[in-house]
Amino acid sequence: MEVDRLFSEQQSHKDLITDHSSPQTHQIDLQQIVELIDCIFNIALATKEDDVESEKLKAMMSSLENIDGMREALTDIRHISCEMSCNLVEGTGNLSKTKSTMEQRLRKYSGNGRAVLAIAAFASSIGELSMLGKHCNHSISKFMNAVKGHSLKLDFKALQSSGLIDAMKKVSRTSLDFSNIRRDEFSENIIDNVLQISTTLSKREDIGDDELTTLTRRLIELNDDLREKLVAARKVAPYDYEDERKPILNIRTSELIENIKKYTEDPEKLRNKHVLFLISDLDISIEEIKVLNGLYQKNDNKYEILWVPIVELSVNDKRAEAKFGELKQMMKWIAVKHSKIEAQVIECIKKDWQFIKQAIAVSVKPSGAITSLNALPMLWTWGNSAFPFIATREQALWKERVEQNGWRLHLLFDELDLPNDIDMQSWTKSEGTFVCLFGGGDMSWIQAFTEKVKIAAHAAGVSLKLVYLGVGKSKGKGLTRNEFGRGIHVIESESQWHFWTRLESILYYKIKLGKTVNISRKDPVMQEALKVVGYGGNGKAWAMFSMGTSAMVTTSGKTALSIMENYKKWIKENVGNRFFNGIEEYNELIMRDVHSCINVNLPVMGEIPGIMMCPECSKVMDMFYTYRCCPESLLC
Repeated sequence: MEVDRLFSEQQSHKDLITDHSSPQTHQIDLQQIVELIDCIFNIALATKEDDVESEKLKAMMSSLENIDGMREALTDIRHISCEMSCNLVEGTGNLSKTKSTMEQRLRKYSGNGRAVLAIAAFASSIGELSMLGKHCNHSISKFMNAVKGHSLKLDFKALQSSGLIDAMKKVSRTSLDFSNIRRDEFSENIIDNVLQISTTLSKREDIGDDELTTLTRRLIELNDDLREKLVAARKVAPYDYEDERKPILNIRTSELIENIKKYTEDPEKLRNKHVLFLISDLDISIEEIKVLNGLYQKNDNKYEILWVPIVELSVNDKRAEAKFGELKQMMKWIAVKHSKIEAQVIECIKKDWQFIKQAIAVSVKPSGAITSLNALPMLWTWGNSAFPFIATREQALWKERVEQNGWRLHLLFDELDLPNDIDMQSWTKSEGTFVCLFGGGDMSWIQAFTEKVKIAAHAAGVSLKLVYLGVGKSKGKGLTRNEFGRGIHVIESESQWHFWTRLESILYYKIKLGKTVNISRKDPVMQEALKVVGYGGNGKAWAMFSMGTSAMVTTSGKTALSIMENYKKWIKENVGNRFFNGIEEYNELIMRDVHSCINVNLPVMGEIPGIMMCPECSKVMDMFYTYRCCPESLLC
């Protein structure tokens, strides 16, 4: 498709804005430029002349012309617009010349200013075509120098219905929001997108709905990138980019990425690729590497992984060298040697990418745009289906696979590498198969529980599958396969780690969603995941019951044993396919009189600043969120 070809030919940021260190001396009020953009687009998309909007634009222009510095900005917008208009006149577009004009005109503005002015110039060129098409002479002509000879075949209705203009407005407003915290990592990407869109629209006569949709989608993705970065930036202390006493903070995101890439053993492997920058210390777990290896080898070349190990200067060099070599040998992807990473790069990774101790994966598009400051929770939950690791993709996966189905086995086991004796997919399709997941380290409870559940399942005439999943990550790996008798399936090593990490990742998403939506009482997936992580994270016994397409029932070990010990009280009318209904009803009955508060500990993956050193070994300590409903929950 033509749109994809154009975007694949995007050059590096330096091709567009070549001198990041140029003095940024021309300050303007971007809020007023954004309002100007909205007004011009509104006039351009109106089916007939809008007197109200025209008068509004006229008044706005008169006001801006009298503001110091704004007159020069409007002149720059006009010049860029004229160059851009050539791209909207079939056969006369000169992309290289337009880039050169933009470079010269925008050099003196801040990064966010460059982005907003580029969008204003695009709006101007669109507005001019609209004005000439309507054969009217309203006040927009005062803002633009009309160019004779335009071929007026741009489909403004299609532009509006595709959402392209709305997406452009949103990007301009997000750029404005960034200007308030003086961050401009994405400005070059915005400018390049605007220019490529204007070039693509020059094919007015044959541009199709698919191409307009692709253009819109790319803008929406870019805006999602910006909004995620903005939210992350607001959660940490604002940086003073003009403070000469802190030169380290002058490293921009694009420069940080290039600084890391230049030390790789195979930089060509990363060229024009979507890259996951895997940031960790040398304590990254073997299980984590193995799970990520499996996902990486099945990703159909959609992305590359680059390991960036963060090692403190105080760490013993020989031990660090040996540990780095040992871990690197296990990885299927390329790495930066820890000794090559400069101190200022490490500091920026900690501050800008919010690395504390837990491994994170910063997802970066070929264009240099960050799609996520940590794509690992998405990977652990959805595997490679989460690509390109943007919020809209994650939301779509939840809607498609979970919201309609709820708390079911496929959410926890899809794409997990399971032992050959566990066929979770076929088990879930069988209405007569009762699946019981359980965990904990108390062998006396396990023996009592498994004996009782076997008796109850036999009495109901259902096929029973018992699956042991250890205890939570923070409490070790639990019991091994050799400690169980026949008839009990065991999930161990990296698959067990993946199970618990997926549960944590589900909670991360739900907690993040809960910041804007009150889901604490009405989201069964969150409630059930909290139970499992709460029980397992504290080393307690737990169980989950599932049968056919019904949603799972999650209980503490004590409750699960009570249900099975008293099976005769509820099984009479609940044999065969109704066996699970009996468990649900009895569980609801006894839970009315049971107080079962829990603690949930989640490792911090960025976002919360602060580091604590262990007083015994001087290592950086892990940090956790702790959720509890009341003080008594510590004793439950």
